[in-house]
Amino acid sequence: MNEDEFGAAFHQHKDALYRFAWRMSGSTAMADDVTQDCFVELLRNPGRFDSRRGSLRPYLLGIARNRLLERWRKERRWDPLEEDSFAAVPADPARRETSDIVAAAVQQLPPLQREVLIMAEYEGCSLEEIARAVESETGTVKSRLHRARENLRRMLAPLRDRIQE
Repeated sequence: MNEDEFGAAFHQHKDALYRFAWRMSGSTAMADDVTQDCFVELLRNPGRFDSRRGSLRPYLLGIARNRLLERWRKERRWDPLEEDSFAAVPADPARRETSDIVAAAVQQLPPLQREVLIMAEYEGCSLEEIARAVESETGTVKSRLHRARENLRRMLAPLRDRIQE
């Protein structure tokens, strides 16, 4: 990868990587660090990216995901991954703006559900791209995405009720 290709990749994908890292971590500092780590990895090891396996964006999102997991493990913020665990409470629409309520609900999703939801809904990735980024089968991604949407629907039910009034 030459300097021009790297520059183009940086400008094309930096915002998506930052948004993903920020939405997953809730921290601007961590999002900055993770985004930088992704491009340092690409610069140091450009041969690891294989365009025959897919586009650059899911590859970089996969690096971002792995860096977040590493940081959480070091900080001991990461519980064992469980796809079905869910202990969030319904949103209270009387306390906040709609966008804040939705953002808080997304943050409460279990990490495996949250990452696929963010990639699908916020970053516009296909199921295949998400599967590559999270190193899972497409069917697994589909299942996680379905659970995430269902959990959000339950959490945001009070908001829907307020809008219908």
